[in-house]
Amino acid sequence: MTVLPGCTALTALIQGKEIRAYAISNSLALDVTVGSTLINMNKKSYCLNLSRKVFNEMPNKNVIAWNVLILTYGMHEKGEEALELFKKMEVEPNEVTFTALFAACNHSGLINEGLTLFYRMKNDHGIELTSDHCIFVVDLLGRAGQLEEAYEIGKLLNKATEVRKNMSQMGVKKRPSCSWIELRDEVHKFMVGDVAHPQTEKLHAFLETLSDKMRKEGYIPDTSCVLHVVNEDEKGNLLCEHSERLDIAFGILINTAPRTTIRVTKNLRFCNDCYVTTKYISKIMEMEIIIRDVWRFYHFKEGTCSSGDYW
Repeated sequence: MTVLPGCTALTALIQGKEIRAYAISNSLALDVTVGSTLINMNKKSYCLNLSRKVFNEMPNKNVIAWNVLILTYGMHEKGEEALELFKKMEVEPNEVTFTALFAACNHSGLINEGLTLFYRMKNDHGIELTSDHCIFVVDLLGRAGQLEEAYEIGKLLNKATEVRKNMSQMGVKKRPSCSWIELRDEVHKFMVGDVAHPQTEKLHAFLETLSDKMRKEGYIPDTSCVLHVVNEDEKGNLLCEHSERLDIAFGILINTAPRTTIRVTKNLRFCNDCYVTTKYISKIMEMEIIIRDVWRFYHFKEGTCSSGDYW
């Protein structure tokens, strides 16, 4: 139980698999706490099928185990599967259950299903509304163009907004953007604009070469993602310094064989331009690229994303 969360946080695939194998062979995964932790580790390590396998083999499942698996399906854009799992719950759901469900509906574009859960949550299950519930439902409605209803629900977020304001006044700051990749039993972490890595010059040169190839394919930088007051060319350069691009470039340079899968984890939200860029890179380099940000997974292959551009 001490080691598993560490592997989960670092997305340490190889070590995590070894510990998982040990837990299963010694029947430790049958314990509800160990089993739930294994499901969570598999979720964050891109192993959806293994999460379900561990869940199915658990003789007793508490609400945490159900919640983790529902969240797992949601992060992998399996919203309908998440809803089916919810219908089969053998324990009473809690507020986290509905946060996971609203996230799953959001990622999969299940508008009607999400709204039905939202309006029946209190009456059917006695669950009080939280700011997290509102955030996901407002985002779901906003994406669907239902702005009036999104606005009405958004009024419920006033309290959460006041909390954020107070946090800002207290000096609580947003975490700096970073991402990491595990290669050859070692985790490599990059910050935005990172120049500390020994291969920095090589990585930036490679990204410049990729940018030229992408432009020939029709890529146009989305500089709206850059908030600095600089000219358009400089904004394009700043986009190339995003940490996930450095991780992807590092992964390609180390794994030079075509059709290799690269897995990158990011601590914040994936930006629009990096999303489009990763589609181009997956096509040009003939590689599958899997990105996990703070919300969900993105599977890029042959110039497309599993999200269907709904994200």
